[in-house]
Amino acid sequence: MKCGILVVGSLLWDAETVGRADWRNERLELEQQSSVTAPIYYGRKSNSRGGTFTMTFRRDGPSGLAIVVPCKRDIESIQDVMIEARALWKAEAPNSKSGAIASAWGSVGILFGNNGARDLLAADWSCCFKNAGGKEFSVVTVDGQFDIAWPTNADGTPVELDIILATATIPELDQPPVEAVADAWINQNGGYERYFIENVRNGIRTADDLGIWARIEKQAPTWLATADSYSEALMLLRTETAESGAG
Repeated sequence: MKCGILVVGSLLWDAETVGRADWRNERLELEQQSSVTAPIYYGRKSNSRGGTFTMTFRRDGPSGLAIVVPCKRDIESIQDVMIEARALWKAEAPNSKSGAIASAWGSVGILFGNNGARDLLAADWSCCFKNAGGKEFSVVTVDGQFDIAWPTNADGTPVELDIILATATIPELDQPPVEAVADAWINQNGGYERYFIENVRNGIRTADDLGIWARIEKQAPTWLATADSYSEALMLLRTETAESGAG
């Protein structure tokens, strides 16, 4: 069976957090990554990112674009699934205990793409999920399964994988309005806007991106005038804004 990772946010592009680049290079078929629909939004306030917002999943609401990357190793047993899940969590949370797949702020979850994979692995995954400290929250069920739709390709066809793993974080109780998300990046000066810009650059998009960008450009924070390294992503946002008629 083939397993893939549904990637949102910095897991795809961050080269500074310990272990992430090694995880991508050692465990993922990066050249086979593809853009897929996924219900993602900027919904969790991050104290480690200066009070700006990071991506998470939701059951309802407009979908955005995430990235699915196949794993290099095939899945033959629940042990293989757990190896990938633990490696994913270690890339997400480098300071976590060995073998962990969850914490107080998030968890690895699973999606099954067909009945064969579900019948073979779902019960064992539920047991392993609970034994590893997994818990029900947000879009992750008590059995460690994602309560979201199976991702689809740009042409609407389902992603051809048997299993998908991803990490979900616990969102704010109330969905942050676009203005609050934008203002958090506008009002900081620690370089945390990079999270938004790099997501755009790497094709990880939410339905709110142009609204967020319109407010940022209007307010013209200091970092925007000196962000030469962001030029590619900023040009894309400006072009999309003009094409949408929102500019």
